[in-house]
Amino acid sequence: MDATTLAHKMLEWGNLKAQLDTLTAEIEGAVLEIGETQTVGNVRASYSAGRKTFDYRAAADGHPMVDTATIALFTAMPDPKIDWRGICKHVGIPDIPFIQNEPSVMVKLLETEK
Repeated sequence: MDATTLAHKMLEWGNLKAQLDTLTAEIEGAVLEIGETQTVGNVRASYSAGRKTFDYRAAADGHPMVDTATIALFTAMPDPKIDWRGICKHVGIPDIPFIQNEPSVMVKLLETEK
């Protein structure tokens, strides 16, 4: 391929990529509104509600059933690491505070059978 043909191909790619990015953003916005994964043909827009991160330590701190003996029971050695989730389960703490990431959508092509 000569330099002129390569230059034309690269410019064409840039234009098509910009169009594809715009189309992807439109699909992502629509699927975010719907709130569930959509599949059409060999294209899938996968919806994720956002990952939850639980704060077990905050739930256990100050709870009347969590004392030094309970914490010692769930502390791994030789590196002192406390299993706050285990403590919450052990004493039966039902409400664990959490933060949740923003929902997202990922658009991809599915494998086609050959």
